[in-house]
This record gives sequence, structure tokens and C-alpha cells, in this order.
Amino acid sequence: MNQYEPTPSHKYLATFSIEVRGVVEPSDVIGAIFGQVEGLLGPELELRELQQSGKVGRIVVKLRRRDNHSVGIIELRSNLDRIRTALLVAAIETVDKVGPYQASLSLQRIVDERESDRERIRRRAIDILRHWGAKAEESYRNLIDQVVKETATMRLTYYGPEKLPCGVGVRDSGEIIVVEGRADVNNLLRYGFDNVIAIGGAVEKIPKSLVELISKKESIAFVDGDRGGEMILRSLLEQTDIDYVARAPKGKGVENLTAKEIRKALSSAIPAEEARNLLGLKQAKEEVKKVEPRPPRTSERIPQPLMQFFKEVENKREAILLDENLKVIAKVPINSLYETLDDYEGVRYVVYSGIITQRIIEKAFAAGVKMIVGGSTHNITKIPAGIRVVAAG
Repeated sequence: MNQYEPTPSHKYLATFSIEVRGVVEPSDVIGAIFGQVEGLLGPELELRELQQSGKVGRIVVKLRRRDNHSVGIIELRSNLDRIRTALLVAAIETVDKVGPYQASLSLQRIVDERESDRERIRRRAIDILRHWGAKAEESYRNLIDQVVKETATMRLTYYGPEKLPCGVGVRDSGEIIVVEGRADVNNLLRYGFDNVIAIGGAVEKIPKSLVELISKKESIAFVDGDRGGEMILRSLLEQTDIDYVARAPKGKGVENLTAKEIRKALSSAIPAEEARNLLGLKQAKEEVKKVEPRPPRTSERIPQPLMQFFKEVENKREAILLDENLKVIAKVPINSLYETLDDYEGVRYVVYSGIITQRIIEKAFAAGVKMIVGGSTHNITKIPAGIRVVAAG
């Protein structure tokens, strides 16, 4: 009855949730679907005929027992057009009994499987380019770097009367990253950190607008790993109430760091008071804040552009992964979010209604995520600089 194996030519994958008020087997569910859908839509959409002709794939049922009920998912692949696929899906949702037990089926989502094929093609194309020879590789990387740098420059803006180079996120973010110069700003913008601002010019006198900005926001000084970086750090510690300090690896400048090096340095930031003690500095101003190990900040409201996605997954066991432009990259089960974050490139936002944990935050930060939106948090002890965590509850 269900010997036809689906082929990659199938266009759509429909996933249903099922709950049966009794203990049943997958074969019982499949039999109920065939029995109750038969004749419902006429000969053109007869399920057995559609499978035999290859227009519909094998029905896959995955069940688990919960108390005295059976719950799980049903997967159906279709090569029909959108209208006929929708009719067939609606018909399957009418199934209300499996054997002697009451049952309920509900469509969870329909996806175009050709999108995953396109993603595989994209990844394969990149792989081919990477192995196209040393010269082609160098040319390719130079091209990508140029595009990325140009994009970063387009996002560059300026702050205050001193025209300090910065990213657009400096004004809206509750946290800022303070670096030395424009090149440092461009490098952080390149990797998605748009809440960055440069001191600009001489450091004997920190610009007044920057001093005021630092006093209003949670701020982290990110300096080079050399003598020059130490001098800038001393000026910041003496003239501002900076909260945290991060340094590039020894001998390296912030403008030359990779994404991985940037994230590692920011996640290892120490309280400013600890940095003062290490440098033998005294507290410059009475109003300098007493900073304990970095507290989590999860009290922000969900940004309006992300609210629609949060409402979509509210009360669902699903997470939405979005790119820089808030385009959906993938939707994944919450219980596999940690394992699958590395499988997708360009993820900048993660939205789900479940619990945000320290483990998820650290994995998301390592993957380049800028913001996590969740239903609540649990046992959060540290949030790396450069990632925002927003909880609805």
C-alpha cells in the first residue's frame, strides 16, 4: 500500500501533528488516513492512485506514547500543484478516528522542498569555488572581502558633534562597544556588531559626547593587544565610567581580528574595576559605577519587527532562524535548536517562545547571532557582549 519511496522531485512536504486517545501503531494511522480520505475528493485525488503514479510519496508516521495516548507527527510529500496539495492536506485533517480511538490531526507547516535543494546547490557552489585552485581562491576571497567591506562602510555612520565613526546600532542598543578608530569600527561592522563606536583622534581627551554616551549605556572598551591599546585603555578608565574591558590577542589589532577572535575577546571581558586594579589605576571619578561580574540584561521589549515572528511561534515547539534582513532561513524544533544552529549560515536572529538557557546563548553567540527572543530565561549567568537576549516573560 505504501511501497512508493519519495524522490527528490517532490515539491512540497506537509507535516501534521497527531494525537490519538489510545495506544496505536503507525500502520493503524496510515490505514485510518486511507480509509477516511478514500472517495472524499473524487477519482482525481484518490490517495492510492496518487501514490502509485508517484504524485504523492510514502506517508511517514512517527509516534510516541504519552500516558495512554499516542502523539507524534505525520509527513506527506506531494508533487501535485499548490491547489491540489492544499485540498489533499485539508482532507487528511478531517481524519478523526484511528481504530476505536478518537484522534485529531492538525497541519503544522508546508514547505517547498526545492528550497533545501537550492541551499544544497548554494553550499556546493561555494565548495567548488573553494577548491578551484589557489589563484581562483585568492581572487574569490578578495571579491568577497571587497563586497563585505563595502557593505560595512555603507552601514557606517557618525555620532555627536565630533563626528565619531560608529554603527547604526549605537543609538538604539542598550550596550555599546568602544574601539579606537574607524578601521576597528569597520571590522566589527563586517561581522555584525553594529553597536560599535570609535574614540576617534587623540586619546588625551575623550570626546565629550562619547563620555556622555558611555554614562548612559552599558559599555565595553575593546582595545588592541599592544602598548597603544593599553594607553587608550588607561585614558578610557581614567576619563569615563566604562563598565567592561576586552583586549585583542597579544600583538594584534582589533581591525585585523577574525569573527571568532572578536567573539572570544568580547566573551572574556572583565569588569572595569578589575582592569583598573591590574593597571594600578585609581578610580578617576566618584560616580564611576561599581561593576560586578557582567549581569544578564533580558528586560528589553521585543523589537516590533520581531514581534510578528514571536507571535507565529507562540505556544509552539518551534524556533525561527532569521538573517540580517529578517528573512526566514529555517524553522527548527526547539529541542534540536542547539544542535542545528551550526547547520545554517548567516543566522542573526533566533525567535522562539521557549526557555532561553545559558547553553543556547553561548552557542548562538559563537554562531554569530545578534539577538535571541524567547518566552523566558533560566539560570542565565553571563551574556557575551555583542548579543542581546530578550524574554517576553
